[in-house]
Amino acid sequence: MSNKNINCLLFIFTYDLQNFIINMHKNLILIGILLFLIGCETTAPITKIKEILPEPTEKVIYQPDENTSIENKEVLDEIEIEIQDFLEIENYIQKDISSVISTYGNFNFSKKEEIYELHRYNANKCRIFIQNNTSNKKIISITIFHIEEKKVLKNYKKDLCY
Repeated sequence: MSNKNINCLLFIFTYDLQNFIINMHKNLILIGILLFLIGCETTAPITKIKEILPEPTEKVIYQPDENTSIENKEVLDEIEIEIQDFLEIENYIQKDISSVISTYGNFNFSKKEEIYELHRYNANKCRIFIQNNTSNKKIISITIFHIEEKKVLKNYKKDLCY
């Protein structure tokens, strides 16, 4: 090959290398600018987000007249609440649940499950819990609990529960 051919080839390769380096610089500068813009966008302070739910407001659904409340108080004062006596309720263990209902009346609360049922009588400061089998309706346990003292009583005592 002649000297002119070699010079021509070197000129072409060096020109391509110079263009490559220039293009590379342009691309790096472009990537740098884009990264700077993206970085600024993600670290910009967040504007205040609007509340999704409005603040709850108090609405008066019903406001009774003053006259009716005074009349109701007078009626309530005249009514005497009959306090039930649960003496000897602990003797009903292994007896049918219907015998307790016939003696002391309906329960204040009942929960029925597959195997057991739980019933409750409210006796002012005490709660009487009765548990029985669902299948044969026999009473398994009777628990008398004093609410204020937070203790279990063995026997019902009217003076402790009232």
